[in-house]
Amino acid sequence: MNREHGYTLMETLVTLTLMMILSVGGLYGWQRWQQQQRLWQTAVQVRDFLLFLRDDANAYNRDRVLRVGQDEVGWCLSAEGEGPDCASGTSFTLRPRWPGITLAGVTPGLGFYGLRSNRLGG
Repeated sequence: MNREHGYTLMETLVTLTLMMILSVGGLYGWQRWQQQQRLWQTAVQVRDFLLFLRDDANAYNRDRVLRVGQDEVGWCLSAEGEGPDCASGTSFTLRPRWPGITLAGVTPGLGFYGLRSNRLGG
């Protein structure tokens, strides 16, 4: 019996080519899924921050006006003082977990205005 066992060079190259094609497709899908998850997590983080500001404004009858700040690291949302301070690490400043997420814009004057959310008392 003079039979050789193993794979030919052509079989090995075809197998490696198929593995590379499937790996590239999987990598693209993984990166896309990861981007979607990061965007979702940032949206949930902003929603929770807004709920926190609303609850604080209602509980302590104070105004919490949202401001957008920008620095070398990225954007932040702040609800304290006159200008946004991205460097402060207080609970009234939000910095996104993922630096690749950008903020398109915020409605000017967006905020929560104390008890019953009345901006101007009467």
